Amino acid sequence: MFRKLLKVFSVFLLIMLATANLFAQEQGPAKFALVIGNANYTGLSPLANPVNDANDVSAILQHLGFTVDKILNGNRVQMEDAVVRLKNRLSNADNAYGFFFYAGHGVQSGGENFLIPVNANIPSENFLRDRAVSVQSLLDELNDAGNTLNVVVLDACRDNPFGWSRSGTRGLSIVTRQPAESIIVYATSAGQQASDGVGRNGLFTSQLINNLAVPGIEVKEVFNRTGNDVARVSGNNQIPAIYSQFFGTAFLGAPPADWDPNKTLGPTTVIIGGRARQPEKFWSVGASAGTSFIYPWLVGTVQGTIAPFKNSFLEVGLDIGFISGTPGVGYNSFCPFIHAAFYLPVTEKIGGYAGAGGSYTMANYDFGGNVHSENCFALDVIAGLYFFDMIHISYNLRTEFKNISNKLSVGYVFRF
Repeated sequence: MFRKLLKVFSVFLLIMLATANLFAQEQGPAKFALVIGNANYTGLSPLANPVNDANDVSAILQHLGFTVDKILNGNRVQMEDAVVRLKNRLSNADNAYGFFFYAGHGVQSGGENFLIPVNANIPSENFLRDRAVSVQSLLDELNDAGNTLNVVVLDACRDNPFGWSRSGTRGLSIVTRQPAESIIVYATSAGQQASDGVGRNGLFTSQLINNLAVPGIEVKEVFNRTGNDVARVSGNNQIPAIYSQFFGTAFLGAPPADWDPNKTLGPTTVIIGGRARQPEKFWSVGASAGTSFIYPWLVGTVQGTIAPFKNSFLEVGLDIGFISGTPGVGYNSFCPFIHAAFYLPVTEKIGGYAGAGGSYTMANYDFGGNVHSENCFALDVIAGLYFFDMIHISYNLRTEFKNISNKLSVGYVFRF
């Protein structure tokens, strides 16, 4: 029976390893975008290109693998509802990229930026907050999503269309509270006016589309190239502004075939099994040896972990016990177990975990030919450390509510 169970468990570990390898190779970030183009304004000067801009940006983002929500000539309710939908999609996805693009009228008031719905009736600056869409509210929603990366592109720095502006300022102002892990891009410098363009697209968006279409370039490089191209084409009359609080590495499309993630790590990734992975991903197989100090004195363990939830993992394994540690007493046992634990990466190479679970022990004691067997369920409390993606030190407190045993072990794991 012991050999059959060991064989079944070995097959299970091999299946889990193959599945996890497939998962690691194929899974990429979930990608969601909201694209808004407002052109046909009521009571304001219409704009030539925002609808074309929105359609063309939507098409290229869909080609890059984004699920796109597109709003053309939107009112305030449509725009705000779409922002909430984007936040919810990003919140519910693991390792998600968000992309927000707006082309249309935008103004600043008191240092705060607003996007103008097509049907907005704003007779005075005092009504702006209640009848336009606050850029800061948009950014706060994206910050609440807590996802891996958000890109916000505002091609809205056209001249103020309202005659009532007290400040007389042009364009948009600098954002004061930028979300973590975000890149905010203005079509032109703060306080300056951007061109609506003379062709199908606005000047900025025409260059953005060209660079989004280039395969295999990192997201920050997309906007560096776009800014350089806009400045060059306009003769430095229009210079985009880029505000980045994203220090990792991300590709809006597929990464280049020769990309080495080990050379382009940011704080949102760790090295796991030689791969750049999000820290909540914890897949491994391994083996260790240790002691429970009394019965058994020597313990061998084979185990594997999978990561179905963020910042946590499930550990499945088998303890095999040898040698009683008491003279004249023979001992052998095997104990399948399953544990749930939370993982905390400390550095790129070191992390710790703690959790709890259950086990079932099948043990045989040999008292000089008098064999005694015990089978029982137990509650396990676990904690451990992982070093350099291969060394695993673990502690297990196990009790069946009558007796308490300890297991301390050191072993090798392969994480991926």
